[in-house]
Amino acid sequence: MPQENEAITSRLSRIEARLARIEELLVSARDGEDQNTMATQQQCYQAWIHYLNNTPEAVEAHLTAHEMAVLKASINVQVPSDS
Repeated sequence: MPQENEAITSRLSRIEARLARIEELLVSARDGEDQNTMATQQQCYQAWIHYLNNTPEAVEAHLTAHEMAVLKASINVQVPSDS
């Protein structure tokens, strides 16, 4: 019986080690997605601020160009193609 317990303990340790590695990979992947999202939003903001600075009539009266660009970038709205 002690030999069987050792085998089970050994197998459980290997399973726990694999699970820990999978969790690390999932956290790393999630961090990468967050970074990609931030980069995409930054690019979207830059495109919108450029568009709004060149097209002031597109800025809503109660907002600044910066505020509009931030709002558009936060939901990844595409800049009009005529920019």
